[in-house]
Amino acid sequence: MSKKYIVNKCGGGIMVPTLLPLLKNELSRQVRFGFTPVVVVSAVKDVTDTLIAFLNHLSESKKNKTTIQNIEDFIIHLRAMHLELFQTIGVSQEVKTHISDSIEETLTSLLENLVEYLSHKTSIELEAKIIAYGEKLSAICSAKYFSENNLKATAIFAESIPVLTDTVTKDANILYESSEKNIVRFMRDVKTIPVVAGFTGKTSKGITTLLGRGGTDTTACFIGAALRAHKVVLWKDVGAVYSADPRLVPQARTIPFLSYDEIEEAGKIIQGKAVNYLRRFKIEAEIASLQNSKDKTTIRDTNQIKPGAKMVSFKKNLTLFSLHQGEARGYERLFEVSDLCARYKVNVVLIWNDPAYLHVAVEDTSGLLSELTKAIKIKFAHIDVTSVHMITIVGGFTWKDVNIFNKTLNTFDSKALMGAYPYPKCMRMEGIVEAKHDIASLLKAMHKIFIHK
Repeated sequence: MSKKYIVNKCGGGIMVPTLLPLLKNELSRQVRFGFTPVVVVSAVKDVTDTLIAFLNHLSESKKNKTTIQNIEDFIIHLRAMHLELFQTIGVSQEVKTHISDSIEETLTSLLENLVEYLSHKTSIELEAKIIAYGEKLSAICSAKYFSENNLKATAIFAESIPVLTDTVTKDANILYESSEKNIVRFMRDVKTIPVVAGFTGKTSKGITTLLGRGGTDTTACFIGAALRAHKVVLWKDVGAVYSADPRLVPQARTIPFLSYDEIEEAGKIIQGKAVNYLRRFKIEAEIASLQNSKDKTTIRDTNQIKPGAKMVSFKKNLTLFSLHQGEARGYERLFEVSDLCARYKVNVVLIWNDPAYLHVAVEDTSGLLSELTKAIKIKFAHIDVTSVHMITIVGGFTWKDVNIFNKTLNTFDSKALMGAYPYPKCMRMEGIVEAKHDIASLLKAMHKIFIHK
């Protein structure tokens, strides 16, 4: 009889004292009901940021003679961050000792890599390798914790499977066919619950790679697709997907179902590459809360998009480049702007073209926005740069809905750029307003008009 897998993705928000015990109980429940759990973990909360900050510190302080002692002190601090988590949970001293012993080899390897980084051997490949230790330490500690009270688990590094990727070191794509064969073969011999370090892979030459923003989602959904899992559960500290941010809109409601297209259009909830793996083999997924089993959104294959809005969201503090078209065709300008955005690793979130202007809204995903802006101003003589917010509504709409959206947007900001129009299968309405406006007020107004009627 083939195994019925449930892939459990656990982000940093789950790797906290209040939720890890609930996850452990959920894994036991899955086993009792005849499923084989697979756990995919992110780094323990704040660990990745701590690693990146220390790398930045090493880069800045090479001239100031940072010593090996500084690195050893950092390793002690990192060990304490992990042990404190499980001490807060209340594990026995024996389990805590097992956890401490199990991470020593990995911490020693990290120390060696940090010393190498300090000795002027800085490279993007070494940076990725160091950042990936967060997920590895998380997998080792979690596996030891889950193994308490007879729930046997084993930490697995994605490089050991291996999950193979292309060579884009910090935003790699999984090479699906070869990686699928590897994980299917690997899982045949696994007799315990595998706890996989997410977010990472390696090239054919053995170089560690990172899967980019939302990379643990990508790992989990890839594994779910490769194993043809019963489902993938993306455990969230905030639970299901809501029609709007409930902190801003008290009337926001849980969305029970979303299609692959809708969840992809919503953006940021699940990484886009991850959604493609689900869609490829029609794997069902859930975005769920460990604290309330009813607080979940199911993502599944459907060709039927019900009329009406599903959710309203916004992005704050984007930068809008408005290029005068002049004699050039729009696509020529777009190619040049896109090339610059790629060079500075700045994410393009909206493109809007009209006879006079090419509008490109971007978000600063790399910290290099100011450099990009300088480069674009040098490249183009006639350009306006504006700080803006973007509002988005996902669902199924008629032209009547589009007109209402545009009218509301224009009432809110008479200079708003309107980008609302319905298109086949999945629909999206979005608009741009200047950053001087209170985007939360517009969010509430749109939610009241389209959802909380």
